[in-house]
Amino acid sequence: MTNPIDNPDQIAAERDVLALWQDDRVRAGRDHVNVLWRNGWADSIPEEVRDDVDDAIDEYMSNWIFKAVSSDPVHPRFVRNFMPAYSWHGLDIPATRTGGDNPDNCYRLAGIAHGRAYRVTGRVVGREAANVSFTLVGDYGTSVTIQTLQSHQIERADDGSFVLTIDDQPAAGRANHMTTAPHVKFLYVRDSMEDWAVESPFDLSIELVGRADADPLSLDEMAHRAVFRAREDVPLYHWFQSSFALLRPNVLRPVETARRTGGLQTQATARAWFDLTEDEAAIIDYEPGGADYVSIQLSNFLFRSLDAGEITSSLSRAQCAVDGDGRVRAVISRKDPGVANWLDCEGFGKIMLMHRWQGIREAANGGPHVRAEIVKLDQLARSLPADTVWFRADERARQIAERRAAFARRIATNG
Repeated sequence: MTNPIDNPDQIAAERDVLALWQDDRVRAGRDHVNVLWRNGWADSIPEEVRDDVDDAIDEYMSNWIFKAVSSDPVHPRFVRNFMPAYSWHGLDIPATRTGGDNPDNCYRLAGIAHGRAYRVTGRVVGREAANVSFTLVGDYGTSVTIQTLQSHQIERADDGSFVLTIDDQPAAGRANHMTTAPHVKFLYVRDSMEDWAVESPFDLSIELVGRADADPLSLDEMAHRAVFRAREDVPLYHWFQSSFALLRPNVLRPVETARRTGGLQTQATARAWFDLTEDEAAIIDYEPGGADYVSIQLSNFLFRSLDAGEITSSLSRAQCAVDGDGRVRAVISRKDPGVANWLDCEGFGKIMLMHRWQGIREAANGGPHVRAEIVKLDQLARSLPADTVWFRADERARQIAERRAAFARRIATNG
């Protein structure tokens, strides 16, 4: 296979990130961010995550360093972000999970400026992701949406390739066109993969149309952006986290569409904040609703995804056994309940759930909806349908091995 993320722009950006972590200003900025987050959390940090706080702060800071190195609108490049730590090409890349990130996604950003024009070229590698969204965003927190174009809306060539144009003018009949606003910062791409073993991100490139009238951003400028924006966005991300942690525990919020609270506005979502004892389980029972992509992700109190490449802390529809009635039922618990569709909370009792439906064209069966039920583990079997798939220990081990191999495709090198 060819990994479209293993490209010169990505490697150069990662080298910039590693260099910036050696900058005294960046380290001081990280320490300031640490103070801000801890003051915001005050006495609310659960004991079960206290030992993980420093790592979470490092990941948050690394995420904003990646945003800074991808922010040059005159010399744009696509840069992947929101990943667990990995090593390739002799580089040890720091983790960047934060903000309830989705492990199914390949997240990429490229700097965009109002008043300039860009051409984005996309090529399919193998099987494309179940849903891909291209969003112009107006902030580093990627929560201010200007425009979104989804993969099923894009006009293609016969081989699946496509070209997007971006500038400050209306489309005026142009297909695959996006219009900027004065506050635009990035083109933000999410390749949402339901089946990690076979789906791949688009191979993307971006070019400025016209003359590059400024030098590439220096490390000094990147350091300033990383520190300033990381501090600036603590209140925003604290608000995002609080919108889960302040929910009434063990009650699933109804599906929301056309949201105005940030994130991908073209998706439908449901969310919850679970507080489970060791002998409890949460049954998540959902209708795919005709969406191209459906998945559930878990995060701990620190609002970063769990180690999804190692455990089943997220499950897409393609990774689940679907029941005979067409619904999907997954079980969240701290201990393995033996159900094939087990959402592993990595031993944590306090868990945030984000449920996503994307690429909703024509709603089926009344559209996306979901319900949740808390049961005791010893009552689980009688609360699930008769055709529920159960796993033996060897089947669970095979599931995890296949999951690890599928996730490893994201850091495979090309020859």
